[in-house]
Amino acid sequence: MLGERLFDRTTRSVALTEAGERLLPHARAVLAALDAGLGELEATRRAARATLRVGLATTAVVPLVGATLRRFAEDRPDVHLAVSNYGMIDPSAGLRAGTVDVGFVRPPFTDDGEVTMETVLTEPRFIVLREGHPLAERESLQPQDVVGEPWIYVEGADPKTRAFWSLEEFRDEPLRTGTRVNSFEEAFAAVLAGLAVTCQGESAIRTVGAAFPQLRPVPLEGVEPARVAVAWRNREETELTRAFVATALAVATHNRTR
Repeated sequence: MLGERLFDRTTRSVALTEAGERLLPHARAVLAALDAGLGELEATRRAARATLRVGLATTAVVPLVGATLRRFAEDRPDVHLAVSNYGMIDPSAGLRAGTVDVGFVRPPFTDDGEVTMETVLTEPRFIVLREGHPLAERESLQPQDVVGEPWIYVEGADPKTRAFWSLEEFRDEPLRTGTRVNSFEEAFAAVLAGLAVTCQGESAIRTVGAAFPQLRPVPLEGVEPARVAVAWRNREETELTRAFVATALAVATHNRTR
């Protein structure tokens, strides 16, 4: 094809001819250019891959959330999931700021009326007490039993969220602040230290609370349960957000019927 012999072959060796030596650097350059081209092609494919931004507002501890992310990733390998964790400061999981497309949230919280939510989980609330607390051995508690206790306080928290978790509707006096926290771990540690009590959902107690065996979660009666919802902004709804919400609802239905 080239009209020149490139190799000298014997029964024991193979060596380049003079023509082969001259061609070798050009062949290497061609292969390098091909590798570079393939790399550019793969980069273009990655850039074209759709991205769905998912926010978690203290919901990473909920098993349903992880199950939804895994199923969606399996069903839609063409979509990159960019997951961001938001602490107790932003219960909207970035939806109010528009930094995510869809999120798992714990209502209630203040929003601008543009956020739609579908409940995927309801769970009982508990009062978490340190071992030895006078109320720790009770089978259940009413709000009036604990509203006079010192409570955790999340600096800068959403007012609706704070009111829900601190049982504000049952208070005649202002909240007694025991200590300031910004995470579940800090909340449980404050209770363990005897600085405050806290109200938490079952999922947080089963996951994060499991690391604090000296604490006593006591069922709280006479209150509405906590909710976890999948949420998105109405005006920014896309095919991907609809698909993600559908996956979350399917996982929730499966969990309820098991």
